[in-house]
Amino acid sequence: MPVSTSVHITHCLRYIINMRPRSILDIGCGFGMWGFLSRMYLDVAEERVQPADWKLRVDGLELFEPYIQTHQRALYSNIFIGDVRELAPKVENYELIIAGDVIEHLDKDDGETVIEQLYDKATRALLVNIPLGEGWEHPERHGNPGELHRSQWYIEDFHPYPNIAETFTLPAGAYGSFFCPKDCPTDERVLGLLSLADRRKNEGRIERALKYARKARSLDPAHQETVLFLVDTLLGNRQTNEAIDLLRAAITQSPGFHYAYIALARILRATNNTPEAQRIAQQLLALPNVAPDLHAQAELLLV
Repeated sequence: MPVSTSVHITHCLRYIINMRPRSILDIGCGFGMWGFLSRMYLDVAEERVQPADWKLRVDGLELFEPYIQTHQRALYSNIFIGDVRELAPKVENYELIIAGDVIEHLDKDDGETVIEQLYDKATRALLVNIPLGEGWEHPERHGNPGELHRSQWYIEDFHPYPNIAETFTLPAGAYGSFFCPKDCPTDERVLGLLSLADRRKNEGRIERALKYARKARSLDPAHQETVLFLVDTLLGNRQTNEAIDLLRAAITQSPGFHYAYIALARILRATNNTPEAQRIAQQLLALPNVAPDLHAQAELLLV
């Protein structure tokens, strides 16, 4: 429906007011609550009462055009009608993007893709408000097929986006608010992506696991744990050549990454490329400060 629960409003509004963004995109704007509150506290409360004086750009995106009435068009700078799955990659950058009670209406894979796209488009923060766990069944309503809940979400799903989280307990179940600032340390983002990649791998969602791990590596190509996770997952998915290429690239970039030599040599030997495996092992033995166990493994590869 075009409205949401109210338990999180004060919590979210505090971050919005303290952040003071100059541009906001409200995904699934519905009845216009975030447009109204943002306009009131970031313009009207600053003595910019008349629309001609407003400085905040607050745009809305809504799937179901019948929800849009006169008051939304008066409050929002622009309202775009369309599917967030199609528009998320195309929208401009905004300082703050709000996705309130939207993601649960998408299939899980689509929802994860949209969150990543919106996070990339937000220059300062992404704010996601969403039901958590079971108990939130929601059918189609008001002639809007987009009202159906198609996926369940959990706190762990937001680990790739270091966040300030607040959860609320309602009769239907738990509800979460995730404020995800973009100025987080890269290592936190990488570890969050890797954590969710491991979770998806354990669920058997290998392509999604690889996607998160590849994103982590794009942020920090030298992160050894990410490389080893990718190699193990690729091998399990019978993508041996990509695993070999990844290890070669990792060694070129970080010659002191000793585990990569052993992993590469073992794969080459298992694929009947013993001469190349032994060459890699010899390269490792020629390096300084190789751990005794890795030194012993390299010597065994020469036998």
